[in-house]
Amino acid sequence: MLIGEELSEGSSLYSGLWDSIGPLSALVYNTIDYMFGRSQLTYQILAYLLVCFQVYVFNSTLITNKAFSENTYIPGFIYALLCSLCYDMMTLTPFLMGLTFVLLAINKVFNHIEFRAKRDEDILNIGLYLGLATIIYLPFCLLALSTLFVFIFFTGTVGRRYVMMVFGFSLPVLLSGSYFYITDRFDDFLYLFFSPFTVIDRVWYISFRDTLFLFSVPILFLALSLIRILQGARLTNYQNRLTRAMFVWMIFSLLFIVFSDQNSPAVYIILAPVAAFYLSHYFLIFKKKKLLELAFFTFFGLVVFTNIVSVKSPNWVKPYFNDQSYLINKDEYKDLEGLRILVLDDDLRPYYYAKPATPFLNWQVSQEIFNNLDYYDNLTKLYEGMMNDKPEIIIDRHNVMPAVFEKIPALRSMYFLSRDGYYHLNVNN
Repeated sequence: MLIGEELSEGSSLYSGLWDSIGPLSALVYNTIDYMFGRSQLTYQILAYLLVCFQVYVFNSTLITNKAFSENTYIPGFIYALLCSLCYDMMTLTPFLMGLTFVLLAINKVFNHIEFRAKRDEDILNIGLYLGLATIIYLPFCLLALSTLFVFIFFTGTVGRRYVMMVFGFSLPVLLSGSYFYITDRFDDFLYLFFSPFTVIDRVWYISFRDTLFLFSVPILFLALSLIRILQGARLTNYQNRLTRAMFVWMIFSLLFIVFSDQNSPAVYIILAPVAAFYLSHYFLIFKKKKLLELAFFTFFGLVVFTNIVSVKSPNWVKPYFNDQSYLINKDEYKDLEGLRILVLDDDLRPYYYAKPATPFLNWQVSQEIFNNLDYYDNLTKLYEGMMNDKPEIIIDRHNVMPAVFEKIPALRSMYFLSRDGYYHLNVNN
């Protein structure tokens, strides 16, 4: 929301707004803010519609490519369940948007594995879809790498088609880079867009223990599914190749999570297609209908229960799942309402009532400037950023402003320390 708001007010991505967001994501959020303003409900409604489309694409892919011995809607239903496991997974994040293009690419890959007559346009589209996902969120490029592995080990793809896929993948990235080169922001684009792999440390919005508790039900059933398939489920050679291809995607999806810049429930939606695929195999293997119904409704009930628990957070569950550090206390920052502020920290909650000032929205990338004040370019960016858009309050959680004031005396006279970590702009300024 903050990124969309700043862009719709005239800030330039990467130069006037420091964040690692992909350019296509920024364009989407800019459009949403222009049309609806700062509306959380809009993000949730759009996410719901997008998940419905993903369910359709995913289930149609499996039916069209005969991934199972019978045509069934179980995979789509499981996919929808997994996407609603936690409230955080049903909002319009870059992870959810990028996953749409990954699903479109999976459809073409399955088709490529099934048929001997390979079509060049499908190969080009696979690369194009994965390239679009990458300019939504950079770590999606790992899924492009996984597709190369699938092609190498499970298809007889000739070298020319690898070049076509790489070209399709590169095209969105090159067009994005060309746009920022023409607008004289290419260096900023390179630094910030690739910062998830080079600069940004992982922000843990929920702990590893909380993550395990939240996803314990899918993890348990996924483990049972993999064990059952390894024990010798009756699958055709083609279906066996699909299960192996999905296993490759699962490995690279886990790498996607490792390389992502945050640990939040929304990141784990990348595993929804893989989990839905294997869980569907698990349920369809049951020969006795009563056992199938028992296993399926047990899974359904536990997922719904997990969703309710994640929202309500009863006292008994807090030792295992505590998301209070991820939620906003709406009364805590009420005094900041309507102000333009700068938060020098990963915690963005003070912006709930306030608006961002200066380009330095993302602390992970901005701290490289604030912590390296011996470079003239950094001081210039700091001075211009602070003077062109003066924050009324600076919330300094890492005590970096004293060093900034020492290097830039003009800023020192503009602010006074009101309480620990809070700097207020003098009214005369």
